[in-house]
Amino acid sequence: MTSVTTDPTDANGTGPSGVRNLPSVLGARVRLLRRRRGDSQVSVARKAGITQASLSNYETGKRDMPVTTLLSIASALEVGLDELLQIPIVIVVKDSRLGRAVQRLSESPDLLDGFQRSAPSTEAAT
Repeated sequence: MTSVTTDPTDANGTGPSGVRNLPSVLGARVRLLRRRRGDSQVSVARKAGITQASLSNYETGKRDMPVTTLLSIASALEVGLDELLQIPIVIVVKDSRLGRAVQRLSESPDLLDGFQRSAPSTEAAT
């Protein structure tokens, strides 16, 4: 007899498109950061305002982590979301006036020279 599952991931934690199972990946990252700090599950769970059992389930990927819990765990681990999620903080401004201005500045840094000379001085007058 075969069993049917609604989980689209295979035994390797990848789905049909090859994307890793996010709860498992995120949970493993939480565990890694917690262990690097030398913290116990009980300690991090207490700081995050959740139970140790919940943290264990998040770390093993058995439960999806709500965004509010993700923020609480990041705070308890004293890391930013960028580090927890392993994504760089990048602001992409595409097809906008600001984006075009930033592109022009990056191509011609000498444009900033005029701005710096004309900017008001922050030094107190004597």
